[in-house]
Amino acid sequence: MAYLFVIIGIMMVSMIVYMYYYFKVTKEIRLALKLATSLWFVLLGIAAIFIQTDKNIKFSIIMLLGLIFGFLGDAVLGLRRTNSESNKAFFCVGLLAFMLGHILYSLAYFSFSSYPQYIYFLVALAVTVVLIVVVELTKVKLGYLRAPNYLYTYISSFLLTTIVLAVIDGFTLGKTLALLGIVSFISSDVILNYLYFKELSPAKFKIYKYINIVTYYVGQMLIALSIYFLM
Repeated sequence: MAYLFVIIGIMMVSMIVYMYYYFKVTKEIRLALKLATSLWFVLLGIAAIFIQTDKNIKFSIIMLLGLIFGFLGDAVLGLRRTNSESNKAFFCVGLLAFMLGHILYSLAYFSFSSYPQYIYFLVALAVTVVLIVVVELTKVKLGYLRAPNYLYTYISSFLLTTIVLAVIDGFTLGKTLALLGIVSFISSDVILNYLYFKELSPAKFKIYKYINIVTYYVGQMLIALSIYFLM
């Protein structure tokens, strides 16, 4: 298990370096620093699987694929900033990658609670409505991306619902880590809406961006670490 904490330590150092240089380097170098940091949560998931002796192979594969789609989403959204001509296409593909990652996480966590299936869909819908109201009231200008963004919001809400109900159904350390990770991940998504679709002052943009980076990587780190305790 010590290996997991070594990887976490390296990932946190990489994240700090990425944050420090974010506004000081070119877009290409920024992307390289971002991917170097993102690679560590994938490696953390792989290490968690191999260190655990009592493996649940199906769960492991689904979670690892979720982490990989997160890495791919990072890569595509990063390329979006280096290629303005294909901005819309990169954003949509990146959003799709994260959607697939969320769906995979949901499938993995779905097996840890025993509530009727319709409960998940209804609770997720209620959470989605709340998030949409918040976004609309704060005048985030989603424009032509309103529909895909709201679809992504529902998928994120469903993911949150699956892990919350799993924790309610039976508290464990693994479920708690997963819940904290998902909450942190979704918080980063909410902040991203303001970074992409709302006019912010340069000072406020920096603050939001730093919070976005921290919540995202802490979220993915906790999700990857939870694999070790949930198998």
